[in-house]
Amino acid sequence: MNLKFRVFGDLHYLDEIPNWPEKRKLVEYADIILDKLIESTNNNNELSFIINLGDLIQATNDKEKDFNNLKYILNKLKNLKIKIYNILGNHELKNVNSNKEVLNIFNYKKSSYSFDYNEYHFLVVGTDINNNDKDFKTQYVSKEDLIWIKKDLENNKNKKIIVFCHFGIIEDKELMSNYWAYTVDGENLMIRNRKELLDLLSNYNIMGMFCGHQHWTKKLTYKNYSCYMLGSLTENINSDGIPDGVYFDVTLDNENIIVKEEHITII
Repeated sequence: MNLKFRVFGDLHYLDEIPNWPEKRKLVEYADIILDKLIESTNNNNELSFIINLGDLIQATNDKEKDFNNLKYILNKLKNLKIKIYNILGNHELKNVNSNKEVLNIFNYKKSSYSFDYNEYHFLVVGTDINNNDKDFKTQYVSKEDLIWIKKDLENNKNKKIIVFCHFGIIEDKELMSNYWAYTVDGENLMIRNRKELLDLLSNYNIMGMFCGHQHWTKKLTYKNYSCYMLGSLTENINSDGIPDGVYFDVTLDNENIIVKEEHITII
């Protein structure tokens, strides 16, 4: 039986137009892009659910402002007619000491969780704060979550498994050509303890993976499955003042994943 769903990420909503030296994130278009995405989703009767890969907001240095912006966007997302599944991004987590502060706003108990549709099992890999690593503190899967993920996968090992994560997990030899790779090795774009996570995932029937955060759209191959990197809805990807508006419409057909790249146009 076919199953269709939609994936978007990295909206980076901000309730002001920032005075940045280079306008790479066109946050001023986030509101209208989200409205169009919601409208398009509601008009598509084939979709079973939609998933947000994280960074609904553009973080500031004010936690309360971030929380208010997040609540504003989550309220808009209530207009969706289908179920939405959310992942915490680094911008949601930037100004907190524990992901529990943000989970409360989403009304989630855990950052990592799973759900089923038909014969498919969907695993959301969330992250928590590691205050011992000030440069990459939002980029860790907690030990607690790794234990839970192993148990969840073991309980669903006979199903076809799709994995979602905000950060990159699969190594990419072209990573340093990414605009946002501001560290020497591009480590800011990846899960820090990804080796431990990948070692765990490798024991199970992973059908495919979807990740965001890196603001480019491409397909990576790992072992016998593909990882689909999704760009940002508001990224000025071509440096032309036009937001990328990219999202995926995905069809699962038995052993096959069909990923269709789509774009919201507003200019």
